[in-house]
Amino acid sequence: MTPPAAPTLWLATGGTGGHVFPALALAAEARDDGWSVTLIGGADGPEARWAREAGVAFHGVAVGKLDRERPSPAALARALLGIAQATALLRRARPDLLVGFGGFASLPGVAAARLTRTPYALHETNAVPGLVTRAFARHARLVVLTQAVTGARLPHAATALVPLPVRGRRVPRDEARAALGVPPDATLTLVLGGSQGSVYLNETVPVVAERVQADHPDLWLLQQTGERWLEAVRGHWGARPRTLLAGFVDAATAFSAADLAITRGGFGTLADAAFHGVPLVVVPLPTSAEDHQRHNAEALAADGAGLWAPQGDPNALEGAWRALLEPDRRALAAEAARARSPERGGELLLEALSPLARRRPPETPDRDPRSHP
Repeated sequence: MTPPAAPTLWLATGGTGGHVFPALALAAEARDDGWSVTLIGGADGPEARWAREAGVAFHGVAVGKLDRERPSPAALARALLGIAQATALLRRARPDLLVGFGGFASLPGVAAARLTRTPYALHETNAVPGLVTRAFARHARLVVLTQAVTGARLPHAATALVPLPVRGRRVPRDEARAALGVPPDATLTLVLGGSQGSVYLNETVPVVAERVQADHPDLWLLQQTGERWLEAVRGHWGARPRTLLAGFVDAATAFSAADLAITRGGFGTLADAAFHGVPLVVVPLPTSAEDHQRHNAEALAADGAGLWAPQGDPNALEGAWRALLEPDRRALAAEAARARSPERGGELLLEALSPLARRRPPETPDRDPRSHP
């Protein structure tokens, strides 16, 4: 008997690492379990490169970012084009399951799944669900949540609470530091403004760091600026002692080397830090949808895994940073961070999603009429 074809999983996502990296973590888990995995996202987004680097098949479609305050006809037309392109792709491929990971880049794939009656699920990391999740949750086979509070905002959806899948790779500390050029006995602060970088952190952290590093001779700084800002930041600040600038860093290596980190408040970043037991100073992006980054930061602080400071208040940032440089306080925060770790998140997510997929029957080879008895 011919064995059944490998189940096919499509992941609709893009735009930022917070949406894409959990999808790629699931992709790695699914491929290990025998699934065929494809990512569908924006043709012009960073997801194409990230999928290629992860060895995941990729289809790019048009993506129109919808501004709810000032809707653009051009953006709407682009979104409709993307839905049409995704629909054609799904009709040809007939995947067994599609999972949307939020953000406008997931809209074409999720809408196409609905139009083609492809089984689909949604993945929502934030306390306040995003627009795509709210629009398509009712007909999803499952909405996977990473925070229990989100479920109350989706009363008509089937939901499950599962830890966020992270790229579950830890690097030995000495090996990570050697790769980055950081001394083994230094205290390393990692600065992450998200996968695209943060203008505010790029401009503010170096100013604050000059004062903080003056009082902490062993303090090193590794700052991910975002690729497009790297040369501008380097040109503005120049070479500074005990400071490393990079457009993009490998998160597993960077977190494995870090003693603490200054970050934005995306849930994916917070989950990566928890997986590595790294306490945080969070500076939430004030324009994040429904102010979800502030909610994430408040929850982290309530758990004792770090502190947060509002954007525009460098004194608050400096105070929180100095507090976590105190060894005893940092040790307690690191322990609290580890308690939030999404260990086995990818495995548990795949377990929740697998029963939702339609299973294709075994492929039967064409029979030669002359072989009939």
